Amino acid sequence: MNRIYRYFSNPKKLAVLNSVLIAIILALNIYLQVFCIPTTWAIITIAICFLTMVFYPMLEQTKFARLTSFINGVTFCVFLYCIIFLEYMSLVGFVTLLVGVGFTILIPHFFAIQLLWKNLIKPKTKTTRTYFLLAVALCLGTVFYIGQSYKQAIHSIETFKNSNYTTLDKNFMTEKILGMHFIYHTKIDLYDGWRPPKHEPILIIGMWLNNRVDPLNVDLPTRLKLYKKFFPENKYKFDCSCGIIYNTAYHSDNLWKIK
Repeated sequence: MNRIYRYFSNPKKLAVLNSVLIAIILALNIYLQVFCIPTTWAIITIAICFLTMVFYPMLEQTKFARLTSFINGVTFCVFLYCIIFLEYMSLVGFVTLLVGVGFTILIPHFFAIQLLWKNLIKPKTKTTRTYFLLAVALCLGTVFYIGQSYKQAIHSIETFKNSNYTTLDKNFMTEKILGMHFIYHTKIDLYDGWRPPKHEPILIIGMWLNNRVDPLNVDLPTRLKLYKKFFPENKYKFDCSCGIIYNTAYHSDNLWKIK
C-alpha cells in the first residue's frame, strides 16, 4: 500500500489516474444511466470540476493554487452529492469491489477522500485549506437556500392541488416538480421501466431537505397532461434517454401517445 501511495504521489501519475477514473465513470454512465443528462448549469460545473480534478496535482504549488483549491472544495461537494445519491449502491460497491463494475461505484468515494487529504489534511500551501473550506461553506449555504426554495414550492403545489389543478404559481421549482418522473429523475431506482433523461441536482437537493417525498401525488399520465398545460412551451420528450440500455423502452412507452 505504501508503494502505491508513493507511486501516485507523483503529480503527473496522479493526474493520469484521475483522468482514467473519470473516463471510466463517464463511459459507464452513458451506458447504464445512473445520473442521466445533467441540466446545463450542472454540465458546466461538472466539466470545470472534472478538469480541475485531473490537473490540480500539477498546480498545487503554482500561482493557480488558490483557484484550484477553491474549485476542489466545490468538487468535493459534487462527489459527496454523488455518494449520497447512490444510496444503497455504495454498499454494492464495497461488496463487489473486486468483481464486475462494482469498484466504479466507489470512485466518488476515492475522489472525495483524495480531495480531503490533499486540501484539508495535508495541504501543500498555507492558503489551500482556507480556500477549500470557503468553497465548501458556500456550497452549504447554497444547499440551505435550495431547501428553502423547495419548501416554498411545496406550498405552491398544495395551493395548486386545492384549486383542483387550475391555478399554479409557475416558477423554476414548480416546473421541476411537475416534470418529475418523465423529465427529471429523483433517485437511483427505476421509474416505470426507464429513467427520465434529465438530472437536476437542485430538485433532488430540495427533496432531500424536505422529507424526500413527491409533493404532487398523481399518476404519470396526469402529471404529463398538467405539465403540457402549464408549460406548453417546454420540451417534455427528448431525442434519447442518456442510458443506452434504456433507449428502446423510453421511446416506445405508451406515455408519449397521450394527447
